[in-house]
Amino acid sequence: MPGARYQPWSYAEPFGWWGFSSEGQGRSIIELIRADVLTARVAAFLWLALEHRASLVVAAEPHGAGKTTLLTALLDFLPAGAAPTYLRGWYERFEFLNSTTPESAYLLCNEISQHLPTYLWGRGVRRVFEAARQGYGLATTMHASSAAEVLALLTAYPLEVPVEDAAAIDFVLTVGVGQWRGEVVRRLLRLEQVRLTPDGVLIEPLAERDVLLSALESRPGQLVGVLSGRFGLEAEEAAAELARREQFLARLVAQGVTAPDAVRAAIQAFR
Repeated sequence: MPGARYQPWSYAEPFGWWGFSSEGQGRSIIELIRADVLTARVAAFLWLALEHRASLVVAAEPHGAGKTTLLTALLDFLPAGAAPTYLRGWYERFEFLNSTTPESAYLLCNEISQHLPTYLWGRGVRRVFEAARQGYGLATTMHASSAAEVLALLTAYPLEVPVEDAAAIDFVLTVGVGQWRGEVVRRLLRLEQVRLTPDGVLIEPLAERDVLLSALESRPGQLVGVLSGRFGLEAEEAAAELARREQFLARLVAQGVTAPDAVRAAIQAFR
């Protein structure tokens, strides 16, 4: 049709989501809990955070560490009213800003890097963080070893994201990978909160392991405090909801409910 704008991709469809892989290997959050990638408590905390449209980065230094696998599993926790909006790497024109609101869309970026044209880089990174500061939820992955390194990469040349925009990130999840008895082991090493204060950006660990094969330690009181202070929940409500979700996830683990579709249906029924 003359004059019509050609839109080859829908924002509702994943675009190069699995990077170098032609097909992704999606795993449910219950599979990841059973594999000790993370605990039911940390998963429950992230569930509540994502229900409140928290923004997060899943980081790891090497390729194949499981960044996208963990991020994809966590997306089942997004609220029904947050339409997944998949960005389109170097091809992204940010047309979604004309047709969505921060309350109606949740931005999904497969990776911030220059490794592939389907990843976001350069000016587009600054623009997506402008949108995040305006209230859009954002989830993405990066090659980094900590929240401090994520922020350093974002704010330094050539990306030069203003620190106020970079601090739109609520949480950074750092994943580690290694070998144990001939098998590849992937673990969440660290969950960190990012906060902008009058004195600059504050990074606070919420869960961490000493080494790859040690336990992921977290304190319920600290998690409840973050849920209360960051998302406006009453402390008693936050504690009750965190415990309720942790018990629910642990029950699915015990029952052996692991298939992604079955876990997704169970989460929807829980709501």
